[in-house]
Amino acid sequence: MAGYFNDKHLQPTDEMLSLVLGESKNLLDSIIQFIESEFGESHLEWKYYGAKIGWSLKIFNKKRNVVFVGPEEGYFRVAFAFGEKAYQEIMKTDLPDPIKKQLQEAKVYVEGRPLRLEIKTKADIEPFWKLIPIKLNH
Repeated sequence: MAGYFNDKHLQPTDEMLSLVLGESKNLLDSIIQFIESEFGESHLEWKYYGAKIGWSLKIFNKKRNVVFVGPEEGYFRVAFAFGEKAYQEIMKTDLPDPIKKQLQEAKVYVEGRPLRLEIKTKADIEPFWKLIPIKLNH
């Protein structure tokens, strides 16, 4: 993920995030609200990953990392990692074929198979309503 916030000494604030994301900030907020309403406690943590990536926002449920968020001008990118059980569960769903294909072709890391998506519209977050429960239940 290429980063929007690249100044190591300036951790982004919610206000800065809102300015950069614009209308898509509501989409990010709906993801966070979904995690909290369905799975309980969530919290956010900014982490700096170097000049190339910049600051990323990590969304946690309790102590478990759910998704990484990379802010961009007017939208955001997300990155998940799915373990083998979650991957097998995703393959059984009616999630869009491009998501399944990306996971099938992904290199398998210790953390699992990476899945990266761009979130620009309300339609782009529809897979989250299935991906997040799979991530948190497996």
